[in-house]
Amino acid sequence: MASTWQGSFAHLKEFIKDNPAIEISGNCISIPGDVRPEFYRRFDNVRTDFLKDNFPSSLEKGYELSREFAQVYKEAIAASGLEAINVRAAVNWFLQDPINGLMRSLFDPVFNLIRGKLSEQTFVENTIRLIDDVFRDYFRHGYECWTVLGLLAHLQPDKNYLSKSRDFHTDSEVGGNSVTPGMHEELVDTVTESKSIAFDGSSITNFITPRTLFHAQRLGRYVAIHTDFAEAWWRARGRSERMEWFNIKSLVAEFGRARLWPDLLVYAADDVADLNLVADYAWVARPDLIVEIEEADGWYEKGGLELAQRHVAALKPRLGCYIICRTAPPAEAYNEIMPKSPVTTPQETPVGIIAGDDALAAPQTIQEQVPPSNPEPCIHIIHAGYDFKMLDSIVEALAGQKPTTGDK
Repeated sequence: MASTWQGSFAHLKEFIKDNPAIEISGNCISIPGDVRPEFYRRFDNVRTDFLKDNFPSSLEKGYELSREFAQVYKEAIAASGLEAINVRAAVNWFLQDPINGLMRSLFDPVFNLIRGKLSEQTFVENTIRLIDDVFRDYFRHGYECWTVLGLLAHLQPDKNYLSKSRDFHTDSEVGGNSVTPGMHEELVDTVTESKSIAFDGSSITNFITPRTLFHAQRLGRYVAIHTDFAEAWWRARGRSERMEWFNIKSLVAEFGRARLWPDLLVYAADDVADLNLVADYAWVARPDLIVEIEEADGWYEKGGLELAQRHVAALKPRLGCYIICRTAPPAEAYNEIMPKSPVTTPQETPVGIIAGDDALAAPQTIQEQVPPSNPEPCIHIIHAGYDFKMLDSIVEALAGQKPTTGDK
């Protein structure tokens, strides 16, 4: 039995056959204006029906995220006074309408199917793999943005700032072939007030600066949040002496370069000038806390805690690590993050003389509990789903309140 998309594709081919002025061959696409609207209506039906036939579960998750993102977007705008929150264009299309966001990836494959460059079987196999990858990317970034906006709504910014960075679009010395990474040194720009934040940015940039930087009313302090960590090309002069800095080369030597950075690095300070730089070519600021985003089902079984533990060991966040997950992990995940039992050191202490005997009693042992030195920061799991109020424990940690290990 033919699937819906195959029926739509048959209608599209019939339309092309009935309109010989349409030319689709090799690298040539010529569709006359009088038939173009109907052609693309049928063309879009193929793409839409293919998604509905093959990705019903993904689309259901996508539309749930779309609704929840729209809600937290309103909350964040209302709480912060921002006028715009910009998300990467492809992810934004997906968040506005998941089918519209995903179907764009099918443009070339459907044309290649029309041209006969692909058999239907190859088309199906290739595009299913393609959409699987695209969906995971968009959904992950969407849930990450949802988390940041949830934090914004909680922290209630009354002033928002921008710490500018430069990329190869705005400065030819950044990423240019004539410039060796790490050779150029310059002051970081001072922060300026801003009415917008952007989650999209170049992966080739002079410095790593926060995606969002603001004064949080709930804390009475400044907060910086960075996502999508990349490598900076320049060295910074005048890094804040009040921040603690880790040498990136040493981190890479000890922990490796692959997947070294957490999803969110969060910083808090009394002076906004301390937060204008997250990292330069050689140094990264020690975060107050890090946040890992786990939007996929079965993240714990796929080793989610191992990556969080590696990030904690590398960056030593003062307030630990928070794992924000969309679906509930098994009980084993909470058990694994519970603090280990304190180290016990036997201390031999004579406790008395045996009555009627001149011999000293065999020493009895008192177990004196000695806490471990330099304990690793704790990892906390928050099963947030789409309830951004569950993120309040992160705000409490930033406010100096001791968080509860194993938050649920």
